[in-house]
Formats: sequence, structure tokens, C-alpha cells
Amino acid sequence: MVLPYNPLNNSTLGLVTGDLMAQQVDGHDTSWSGDSALTLATISSLSHGYSLTDLMDRYLDWYQSGEYTNPNKRPKKVGETTFFALNKYAHTKDPFNSGGRDIADNGNGALMHITPVILYLRAKYGEDFILHDPAMLVLHQVTGLTHNHPQSLIASGIYALIINNLLQNITPVEAVDLAVSSSYEYYAQHKIFVEHLSAFQGLNKPDLKSVAPNSLRTSGYVVDTLEAAIWVILNSDNFKEALSLAKSLPGEPKRIMPLVGALAGVLYHQELIEGIDNPIFNPVLKVLKIAEQSHNFN
Repeated sequence: MVLPYNPLNNSTLGLVTGDLMAQQVDGHDTSWSGDSALTLATISSLSHGYSLTDLMDRYLDWYQSGEYTNPNKRPKKVGETTFFALNKYAHTKDPFNSGGRDIADNGNGALMHITPVILYLRAKYGEDFILHDPAMLVLHQVTGLTHNHPQSLIASGIYALIINNLLQNITPVEAVDLAVSSSYEYYAQHKIFVEHLSAFQGLNKPDLKSVAPNSLRTSGYVVDTLEAAIWVILNSDNFKEALSLAKSLPGEPKRIMPLVGALAGVLYHQELIEGIDNPIFNPVLKVLKIAEQSHNFN
């Protein structure tokens, strides 16, 4: 199956490729993690329009029965915050109160599958979607399905603006600078977010690109993940180099590799992502084909 070069296809194939590489680093077989599965579930849901209930129902389809995974592969373990959210929703069927709100609930799970939401909002509201409160509400609501603490919501906002800027052919350094400054300006206007902006000071540096790699933390904490993934993109020039650089970082680089793959896919395009003719990608291509026909992402 031949897919057109567009941001949804490029970012998704990039994320899945990064995820598969991360699983190999971890000594697992060629089965992607929940990061890819929930990304595919998100795309599948948004291809039919926006519904928080449908999104969570599809997340449960993955968690309970292995939808959106490789054939004959069991769903992989999810992070504690996502696990809590899915189980809470399974009992309450209330998507507005499923996501964790504690400071400890700031894993990177929601950030990993938020890229399709950004592209959906960009298609619906345009390049200035941050100026539209309904668009930012959707971004925060989808993040909040699993991770509903202000730091996780801010992280999605910053990442969304970076993606949006990159798609306007702004250089990565400038794209990050503009995204961080715009995000600070936006979130400083909202009381619920103001006190949490200090957590992102690592991004608000004059030369993040020059930060020593051994000072980065490749943990599952959403702020660490965002900072490390951005650093990798600022210090690489192609898709392979980005994932290789991410893999070389100290700590647990597997935790950032899917996000690096998504960003690199946006920057360096689908032709630099090898192996999509492998049957393992068939579930991915199927979801992307339906998304293309929906016209909800472009």
C-alpha cells in the first residue's frame, strides 16, 4: 500500500518505527507498545469525529482485547497513570474524570499519542488554533483522558505548537523558541497553569541545543521526555540520526524514542522511514488509509 506524504502518515510511521526500535533496545520482539497502539486508536476515533467516549472506548479495545496491535501479540503493559485511567473509565464510563490529577500522574503516555489530535485541530481550526479556545479545550480534554494534571496539559500545548511551527517550515530552533514563548504567554493567562510553568524552565533556555546530553533525563516524566526529545531534534539532521542519537542518551532512552520518531517523521518525511512494506505495518496502514478517506486531518 502506497500512502501519500502528509503529516499524519509521516508522524505516525515515524512514531511506530521509533517505538519498535525502543522495544528492540529493551530486548523485546517486534511488537510495538501502547504508545503506538493508542496513537492508532486515537486516529481511528478522530477519523469519525471528536468524541471523548469513543476515544476511551477504543483505548479499552486495545487494553482489553489487543486491538491496534500486531497480529497475535498481546497488549504490552501500560504506565500506572494510564492503567488507572482505563480501569476507572471501565467502571464509571465517565471520560471527564478518568485521568489522573496528582503531581505523580505526569507520565508521558498522553504526550505519546497526542500528535494526531494536533493535526486534527490544525485541519479544523487552522495554523492559529491556539487562538481558538475550543481547540485548546479539545487538546487538553484528550490529554486529560489519561493524564489530567496541569503539567501534562501544558506539555501537550508546547508540543502542539512545536509541531504546528515545524509544519510551517520554520527551522527547528526557531520552531521551539516560538512554541515555548507562545505557550508561556498563553498558559500565564490561566490561573490553573501559572504555578506549573516553572517545571518547563529547561525548555526556556537561550540555547537548549547546546545542553550537554548527560544533563538530560530520559525518564517517563512528561517534562523530561519533552525536553530530551526536543534536544534530539535540535541536534540531528535526518530520521536515522535522530533515533540513533536518542538511543545513545543515558538513562532510559526507550521512553523517548517513539516521540522522537514522531517529530523526526514530521521533519524528514515518510521516504526516510524504512520497512513499511513489512507485514507488521499492516494494522498501521489500514488505520491511516481510513484516516485519509475521512479528510479529518488535512
